[in-house]
Amino acid sequence: MKIFSLIRWGLVLIFTCMAISNVYADTNYSSGLFGSYVINSEPSGADVYILEKYYGKTPLLYIPDNTADHPYTIEFRKDGYNRSILSINENITPGTQKEVFAHLSPAPKFTSIFVSSDPDDCLAQLDGDSSVPLPYSFTSVSEGTHTLLVYKTGYKSYLNEQLSVRSGSNTTMKVILIPNYERKELVVTSTPPDTEVLVDGIFRGTTSGNIPLMIGPLNDGQHTVLGRIAGYQEKKVMVFTRQDLSSNVHLNMIPITLMPVSSTVKIRSIPSGSDVLLNGIWFGEVPAQGYLELNDIPPNRYKLVISHSGYTDHIEWIFPGPGETITIDTVLLQS
Repeated sequence: MKIFSLIRWGLVLIFTCMAISNVYADTNYSSGLFGSYVINSEPSGADVYILEKYYGKTPLLYIPDNTADHPYTIEFRKDGYNRSILSINENITPGTQKEVFAHLSPAPKFTSIFVSSDPDDCLAQLDGDSSVPLPYSFTSVSEGTHTLLVYKTGYKSYLNEQLSVRSGSNTTMKVILIPNYERKELVVTSTPPDTEVLVDGIFRGTTSGNIPLMIGPLNDGQHTVLGRIAGYQEKKVMVFTRQDLSSNVHLNMIPITLMPVSSTVKIRSIPSGSDVLLNGIWFGEVPAQGYLELNDIPPNRYKLVISHSGYTDHIEWIFPGPGETITIDTVLLQS
């Protein structure tokens, strides 16, 4: 009986101490020895981590012990929203209460778009990014409206500027391109108009005053464009064509300059009266005054001989060019 009595009084002592402790704690909080934070968020229900320790969901009451190093962080986490981190830089004044509020922004939602094509090996661009060969799966595509371009040489391009996608539902699509039989790859203009145009030696039409000459279809690669019109020099231009990109060519024709086709040779000698021969043909005698002028001499190579009785012949080669005048003065030596 004595042992049971001691146990009973021991239990009474323990419960009494606990009650005193609780009363002391309640007195501390109620007497303003500690401050508190009301932690909330929009939307509510966010998980709250303080110093990386989980404390519950918003809204909640947090009573710090003011022993943590500053600054410390309060982090908010909720599915479908970006994380938000706030910093506490100082102790809260005992007996006060502050609100900590976080506005959570929706996290971007992503999906994927798988694109194939007919014919094969088409190229595609999503929102103007780099071209990729099809088939291709575009990943990490944000929810919303996008622009898709599919193209291939020799086919009409496919352009969808209102391609709508939603997260949680991957998009699969097949793009069928139509052959472009009417595509014009070469646009030719000229100065002056009415210039004949040949491409790779084949006549393709004549330029007009205000309407460019449209030529196509042409194979991809290099081509020779030749323009010709009476009174002008021929104009030759090398161009590269692609069926998905028009090439513009302007032929600026250059007029043919009318130059004399004949030349003139003027000859004077001492003594006068000397005979003049070109390539063995006699052309006359040097007059007593002035020059013997030989006009309309075709450009060529000539052997000129100036001879006079009692004198040694003067012999030289001359090369009159188109429109050129050659003047020769010579004194014959007595033989």
